[in-house]
Amino acid sequence: MRLNRAVAGIGEKGRRPEVIGFCKEIEEIEAKADVVQRKAITKLFDGSGTAWNAVKMSRFYALQEVVLDACEEAAKTIEEILIENS
Repeated sequence: MRLNRAVAGIGEKGRRPEVIGFCKEIEEIEAKADVVQRKAITKLFDGSGTAWNAVKMSRFYALQEVVLDACEEAAKTIEEILIENS
């Protein structure tokens, strides 16, 4: 949602602070997700679940990381565009 809002506001100079705020939030979310993901993956392999579940969920977490990294990269690109056009 934040990425969508940032993209929607990128063309309006009056919304620059708001867009930058969305970008910062995206970067914070990605950083927090990294911590949560590491803990979740560690728990998957602690022996309390099945091997099949561990493999399945680790794939899910890997895909989730790809998506979050792409959002973070997009946010950084938006920030660069705003800086270049200021």
